[in-house]
Order: sequence, then structure tokens, then C-alpha cells
Amino acid sequence: MERFTTNQTVGEIVTLFPKAADLFKANRIDFCCGGNVSVKEAAEKRNLSADELVDAICNLYGQYAGKAVGKTWNEAGYTEIANHIQVTHHAFLREELPNLSPYVTKVMRVHGGNHPHLIEVHELFNQVNYPPLINLTV
Repeated sequence: MERFTTNQTVGEIVTLFPKAADLFKANRIDFCCGGNVSVKEAAEKRNLSADELVDAICNLYGQYAGKAVGKTWNEAGYTEIANHIQVTHHAFLREELPNLSPYVTKVMRVHGGNHPHLIEVHELFNQVNYPPLINLTV
């Protein structure tokens, strides 16, 4: 079964796989306020092939998903598990959170007047502090 399709909305794909936002940005496809259109519609507006765009998303997903496929974590030590979490998940957050900052600010500016909770979301987002990677290997 395909992971992503041309019938899914751009916003849905970014929700399921945030790294897809990089491909949408590179192709000048709005995934924020304009994310309610299908990949097919968004691609047509940009004179792109929707199938090629979805293939690129699936290829990118394949690079990130399953990095630990085949690993038997029940047999791994605590240090190996902690290092894997930091390298795989914390590094991803350190890479992606700065990219989200302009969108969090934009959503707060555009919609914060009618939705005051978005101001708090903006403040909380900007308080997040991810420490540097710690190598726990002894």
C-alpha cells in the first residue's frame, strides 16, 4: 500500500511526515494556510507532475522511516537506546524546529487576534530549548 497519494492534502502529508514540508517549500507549494488542497491540485498550480512529487515524498520518507528496521531493541543496552533516541529523534527536532519558527509566528500574527491560545502556543514554542547531543557511550 502506498504511504502517500496525490489525493491527500498537502497539509495532511506534512502532518504525517513533517520533512515533506522541505519538498513543498522547494516547489513553492503552501502547506500552511493553503495546505487544504490535494497534492494533485497543488502540483497543477505549479505545472508540476503530482506523481513525481509524491514519488519524491515517498523516497524522502524511505530515507527517514525504518532507519532502525530490523533492530531488536529488546536486546540493546540502555546506552545504545538512549544514543539512538538522541541521534534519531532529538537531532531531527533540532533540525526541524528552527524551520517551524516562522510558521508559528505567522499563524500567531494572522490568527492570534481571533484565537488567543495561538499567542500562548507561540510563546511556548519559543521557550523550547533542546540541549546539545550528549554521547552516552562509556
